[in-house]
Amino acid sequence: MRSSGEDDAYVTISSLSKIAPQDWTMYTHPRGSMYFRHKRLGVVVDEDIRIPANLDKVAVFCAQHRQLGLPDHMEAHTAYGVDASVCLYVNHRQCVAGYIPNKLHGSAVKDFSVDGLLRARRLYWSFVMQHPSHRPCHPQGFVEAIDALRYYHHDHLIDGSRSIAPFSRAECEQLLDIMQREKGTDPTTLPSVTSLVAWVLKDVYSFRTGQRYGQVTWTELRSYRKSLYNPPEFSPKESLATRLFLSILINGPFFGIPQTYLAHIKKASEFRGHLAGLRQNWESISKPGALHYSDFILIATVLLSATIGILTINDVEDIARTAAMLAAFASLGSITVGVFFVWRHQRNTHMPSSFSYLHNARNNPFGLSGHAILLSLPPVLLVWSIIAFTTSVLAYALQDVARSPAAGSQWVVLGIFVVILMGVMIGVYTFSTIWSWQSRQPRWRGLLCWPTDAAAA
Repeated sequence: MRSSGEDDAYVTISSLSKIAPQDWTMYTHPRGSMYFRHKRLGVVVDEDIRIPANLDKVAVFCAQHRQLGLPDHMEAHTAYGVDASVCLYVNHRQCVAGYIPNKLHGSAVKDFSVDGLLRARRLYWSFVMQHPSHRPCHPQGFVEAIDALRYYHHDHLIDGSRSIAPFSRAECEQLLDIMQREKGTDPTTLPSVTSLVAWVLKDVYSFRTGQRYGQVTWTELRSYRKSLYNPPEFSPKESLATRLFLSILINGPFFGIPQTYLAHIKKASEFRGHLAGLRQNWESISKPGALHYSDFILIATVLLSATIGILTINDVEDIARTAAMLAAFASLGSITVGVFFVWRHQRNTHMPSSFSYLHNARNNPFGLSGHAILLSLPPVLLVWSIIAFTTSVLAYALQDVARSPAAGSQWVVLGIFVVILMGVMIGVYTFSTIWSWQSRQPRWRGLLCWPTDAAAA
């Protein structure tokens, strides 16, 4: 009877005797891809060396690097293929990687610049992310990943939508929850956890490189962060004639309504360093947009029914009938455009569609202002429908005044209409300006009062 030993060990793909050439071990990434590692030389290869041509090329590569005598904690990776003359050297003890092995040994790492160390860490974790199965994750990497995710989560709590962290708040919470659960086991020995930690730290060090991490003072960093709060404008510059035309159109027949949509679309297209923030901005605009278009459709439908009711009256004069027909056409236009907007906004909710949407909105002939005009068509047509409907009702109420001027009831109706009109105008003006800061001194008072000598001085 044979004694228990290695023959009784749990058999994995890596331990199969005929899966790799002699002196080589094949490892499988959690996603299913494979890579090979030489047991004695510490050479990691991504090509399939079971093919004789590739194995011959790798043998030449190993012969060239056998003279280096790499220690156990270092490896050589054919990152750009066995035909390339550049090789990536990996130091698992210091968690750094680079292309010059002499600069990766022991105390030589202390001579790195800050940029050099960030780049070496990024290269290292990129390597580990693609090759997590043959070596356990460095414990310090697990600690760094949790610490970075905690800070990014705090950054979202502090800065809110202005945060430029590479992970969204939801992503930080999910990743922290996963890593906290893994603390009960030994997470450093699981390839899936190693790959996850490496993916997090790869993005962390890429972000730190762009932010000049560890190279600026608090004052310089604060100024840089403030500059990101107002992202640059990438839309094509419009000519003076185009801007003048759009300004007259927006503030004239469109009643300034497109200004609201212009602010929303600008906010939705702001990019602050990570796609999750852009996705969050887009969802905050697209979902409520479909809902408020539905409200406009409902109001326009009710108004259309009331307008049709006026047209059914036999003794309506031409002015009232014409105004009612215009109100009906405007209501139909508002309903048609609103239904189409709701359908398209609810159908295209994924990020690739939103990128196309924002790109086309910014690059149309009239820019974002022109696109805001199109977005405002349902409420603008609804406003014109209300104006035409009001005109039709007023014309119908006053048509008897021309026939019998002595009738008092028509004059009472006209007086009540004037009072209601003034109240509506005051209410509309108040709620159109209440969202901006107003001085306690009325605007008209500054026009009537001459400046004093002290003020002039």
